[in-house]
Amino acid sequence: MKKNKHKIIFLAILMFLQNIYAQEINENNITTLAQKKYTELLEKFNLQLNDSVKARVYAQAFLLKAKQDTNIIKKANGYYMLATVSEHDNALLYADSIITITKNINDFDYPAKAYLLKARVFGSKGYYQKSMDELVKANLYANKNDNIDQKFKTKYFIAILKNNLGEYQESLELLQSTVNYYEDKFTQHREHEYDYIKSLYATGTVYNAIKKYDSAYAINKKAIRLSLKSKDSILYTRLLLTTAMAHYYKKQYQPGLDSINKLKKLRDYKIQGPGTAERVELYLGKIYFSQNNFDESIYHLKNVDSIAFSTQYFFPKIREAYELLIKYYKERKNTDKQIFYIDKLLTVDSILDNNFKYLSRQINEEYSTPNLILEKQEIIDSLEKTNKTKIIVLVILSIVSLVLLIVLFLNEKKKRTYKKRFLELLDNNKKPSIHKTEAITIDKKPENAKPTDIGISEIIVNDILKNLESFEKNNEFLEANLTVSSLSKRFKTNSKYLSKVINMHKDKSFSNYVNELRIDYVVEELKSNSKFRKYTIKAIANEIGFNTTEAFSKSFYKTTGIYPSFFLKQLEKQQFNTENQ
Repeated sequence: MKKNKHKIIFLAILMFLQNIYAQEINENNITTLAQKKYTELLEKFNLQLNDSVKARVYAQAFLLKAKQDTNIIKKANGYYMLATVSEHDNALLYADSIITITKNINDFDYPAKAYLLKARVFGSKGYYQKSMDELVKANLYANKNDNIDQKFKTKYFIAILKNNLGEYQESLELLQSTVNYYEDKFTQHREHEYDYIKSLYATGTVYNAIKKYDSAYAINKKAIRLSLKSKDSILYTRLLLTTAMAHYYKKQYQPGLDSINKLKKLRDYKIQGPGTAERVELYLGKIYFSQNNFDESIYHLKNVDSIAFSTQYFFPKIREAYELLIKYYKERKNTDKQIFYIDKLLTVDSILDNNFKYLSRQINEEYSTPNLILEKQEIIDSLEKTNKTKIIVLVILSIVSLVLLIVLFLNEKKKRTYKKRFLELLDNNKKPSIHKTEAITIDKKPENAKPTDIGISEIIVNDILKNLESFEKNNEFLEANLTVSSLSKRFKTNSKYLSKVINMHKDKSFSNYVNELRIDYVVEELKSNSKFRKYTIKAIANEIGFNTTEAFSKSFYKTTGIYPSFFLKQLEKQQFNTENQ
């Protein structure tokens, strides 16, 4: 007891001395440091970036000096320095201060730099719509000043948002562009090291998303080497996480756990945003689930839910946590918990749907389109320097107009064609060409189609045809993974005979025969079954035996001349019109 009292007294004295020291720093050292040169203060600030308390002292001294000198740009730099070592809410306040003092001056870096800062902060908090709003503003100033660095910073953030949207290929293209830009800056001038490492890290996350795990591991390894060399522990933490993800997807569970446990021991892990914390808990949950260590897994998956709803930070892959929780409680027949997490998942889906639909539209309307317009304007401006500018512009505009007219005409023609095909499919008199046919016998073959034409006896041919009739009648073609080999075994014949009979009597290959049966079936089912029409395209495809949505859509189009999405929309439209007549 006495020992504890001494310990408490010691800690109290230590805290008192720290407060006195902090007060001396704030009141005395800052005033003294403000007498130094800006370059010296900035250099000291950069050296102390991993210690936010010490770095803040130099930032405050820098800002005080700028205020004393009434130098607007230096004041903006001071606020920016403070923002980089502050918590999110304070960082946003400093960014707003920068915008207030620089929005009416003509500067190459500001206020765009502040808008980019706000975009980064909002993005790290999961406020993607707000982040996009700030990127749009930053992009306007970057284009206005032709600030290449800021254009690439904006491009980087757009790539991150596209990655969150699941637009991985577009994200990868943007990131490869930023990696090349920053790599050139870094190797030639030793500039933008942080941006270079950050771009490598982001590229690694996209490689994980598109299942190029070896590429993800290689680029993470390169980025980790650079981050350790630069002593940047914040990016090092995130790089360990992406490395853990790559290990998980390659089913290297123990190395994945080692990477996560290593990053959780780092000092800077605690100051990471909710996005990092959620992903750490998610992948711990997934790894333990794969190892059948369900107690640990459920603990971490519940942590994902807790962090997400307390911070309101949601990203698409967070769904996996709820899917595993639902699966776990379903297998244990705990319906209360199962329903609880189903409701949670529905809420998350609603939030994601709302955030990301808006975000996707905004990226196209407020970032991509203005940049394309700017690019077009730059082309037109360069053409205006020649003597034939007006003629060229007129020709370009004429061509564009003509192309637009052609596109509109072709689209309208396609719509009419689709509409006509849709109406034909609705015509009850137009029965499917294969499905529900009567039993086919040898007598129904063309006169010149003798049994010897395909080298199979009439008895075998007739048996196969009877089996095919039963196959069609009982809708056995709806089974998934159906092959000519598996069906021939069921018919107690060989695949060669079955293929030949189908080629001769159905006038098509086995795969086309089965796919057309499925499409004929699904057309009739969608026409008559309103509940079936509410299924997603993927669910419908799986229901009738297709392994992928793409295969189903292609087969549907090949058979009917229209896509299933168009067919479903027209059916719903027709039902709506009927109900409202």
